[in-house]
Amino acid sequence: MHSYPLWLLIFLILPLALIWSFKFKTLLKYRLALTLTMIACLAIAVPWDILAVNDHIWYFSEPYILGVWLLGLPVEEYVYIFFVGLLSASVTILVWEHYGIKK
Repeated sequence: MHSYPLWLLIFLILPLALIWSFKFKTLLKYRLALTLTMIACLAIAVPWDILAVNDHIWYFSEPYILGVWLLGLPVEEYVYIFFVGLLSASVTILVWEHYGIKK
């Protein structure tokens, strides 16, 4: 069973879809910040993960992933890095919009 993709769908992609469906206009105003966040997440986390896998600090088991690898990581790990960064940045923006310093 491919549980990692299912976990990504339930805990990252679905919440993001809900947040973006209700707050699209607000989040779209911050598209540059969101884009830079995604680039930074991938630039930092991908090398870190590759090193960790190569040094046997952690691993990905074939029955739980799709089995498609890119640069030493399963494709699900790239999805995880991207969507965790996007979810975190989106929630941070919405909290800031609601509770942040008012002009």
